[in-house]
Amino acid sequence: MVSRDKINVGDLRVLLDKLDGRGYKRYRVLYDYVILYDGYQGYFTKIQADPYAPPSVFEVKIPHSIHRLRRDLLDNVVPLTDYIYRLLYRGLRRYCVKCGSGHSCYLGVPRPSPAMLLRSGVEIHGSTLITRFYVGLPARGRRILGDRAYEVLAHNIPRALSFIRRLCDMVEEIEEYVNVYNDHFFLVEWLRENDGVAFIGDDSVLPRETSISDKPLRGAKPFKSPEKLRRVIKLPSGKTISGMVIPRGLTIITGGGYHGKSTLLDTLAEAIYPHIPGDGREYVVSLPRTFYVEAEDRRIISCVDISSFIDSTRLPVKINVDCFTSLDASGSTSMAASINEVIELGAELLLIDEDTSATNLLYKDNVMEKILRYEPIKSLDKQAKSLIEKTGANLVIVSSASSTYLGLADTIIVMENYIPRLLDKPLKITRSTTIDYVVPRKRIFRCVKDLQRIKARGYKIIAKYRDGIVYEVDLRRNKRIVEKGQVKMIAKIIEFITKNYNDILVEKLIIEINNLFKERGFRAFVKNPPPDLTWVDPVDAIWVLNRLYNSIFQISR
Repeated sequence: MVSRDKINVGDLRVLLDKLDGRGYKRYRVLYDYVILYDGYQGYFTKIQADPYAPPSVFEVKIPHSIHRLRRDLLDNVVPLTDYIYRLLYRGLRRYCVKCGSGHSCYLGVPRPSPAMLLRSGVEIHGSTLITRFYVGLPARGRRILGDRAYEVLAHNIPRALSFIRRLCDMVEEIEEYVNVYNDHFFLVEWLRENDGVAFIGDDSVLPRETSISDKPLRGAKPFKSPEKLRRVIKLPSGKTISGMVIPRGLTIITGGGYHGKSTLLDTLAEAIYPHIPGDGREYVVSLPRTFYVEAEDRRIISCVDISSFIDSTRLPVKINVDCFTSLDASGSTSMAASINEVIELGAELLLIDEDTSATNLLYKDNVMEKILRYEPIKSLDKQAKSLIEKTGANLVIVSSASSTYLGLADTIIVMENYIPRLLDKPLKITRSTTIDYVVPRKRIFRCVKDLQRIKARGYKIIAKYRDGIVYEVDLRRNKRIVEKGQVKMIAKIIEFITKNYNDILVEKLIIEINNLFKERGFRAFVKNPPPDLTWVDPVDAIWVLNRLYNSIFQISR
């Protein structure tokens, strides 16, 4: 930490009175001080140059003598910091009062999703609690408002953080977070030991309030598992729950329109994360390496082995399908590449919805197979079972327009008014001819050529190159991404990768980034972490690299 002078709240008033009415850049003098509050201290790690620029970053260190949390709670870092972050978000929001120009008097951190995640806004170092948040230093025009600055720093911040002294009285709620978090990962291991890929607890509420709201839908029908897929599990928290286990293999989810098929699939995509108490999805769990795969017309592809899905001998033009590269891929080739990319990333479960898929990659009916004598696309239905056997990945496919997969499925679930029914009577369906799935060859990440700058804006990654090209990747396509802070974290990881790694196996790169985060946390990628970073699995950074302009891969020999 930079050497700073200590200043109490009284002396802070004198300092800010002297700054009142002066040019905004004089606020930089605050960088030289640690402000002493009642038992804890705060300081700026970044001071904005202008009231219209992104707000300043304020960091507060709170010793154990103030928060008084038990050691066993401090050891449960993710659920504890997640709980505190939500209190911080609400406290800052309460005392965020608009004043002056630009971001003047702003206090805040980004709104958290219902997922329990590590966020840079709250960290634990030993027994010290660290909070970070944005502060808009007030001004009129570009002149310092000293009295309002004092109100923000001396009064509003302590008020917003007043919950800290009451944390030891909130132990029951914190323990509930800890229990839900630990139960989630117990269920992950239970699934692996019992040949399952996902679990949906009875009475879970899957539908959300709206497409832009994370809140559970009021009056929604609670989930009820079909008897033959129902399992009863005793959890470490002491609870005993029942719910539906989706077994390993190929599972088909079918049913009429608006009966909950896609809602179930979307829920499984987000169930890689534990969810907070009251979300309705606390006991919905998917294996951590679960990926939603779809067609992405016109996406970039860099050297992906798609030979399992494309027969080069039937192509009218010569294409290298062993190292397929394109700046403008079709729906079918983009989906073929996406499947093989996530297999490379160690996928345990692939989620596919026919509504967002390239239909010609999913299946061909018998009539079309006879008509299309030179069809180069080898559809997934012919090699789904081989893919599962050779890679250990599993498939959950939403399909209601074709019966092709029903004859292949290990499990068929029919959704009726949001309630699943197991179709356990044998169906007389002619099975497709099968072919062997060709496991894609491993790749080496080489570099991102001529990358000048990369940043996050909302749910988009924006990359600028030395030749002036600006390219965007929209992460709303990646259902593993549930917060904007994850997008910003991915931008930081990619920036770090491009400066420190080249010519490295993709699987090794994932391990390296994971180890760095375990050792140093957010500081491994940002010297002074801002308040708005959220942990993300490095596989999601690779997901972006796979779609980024000038991202160079090669097949490993």
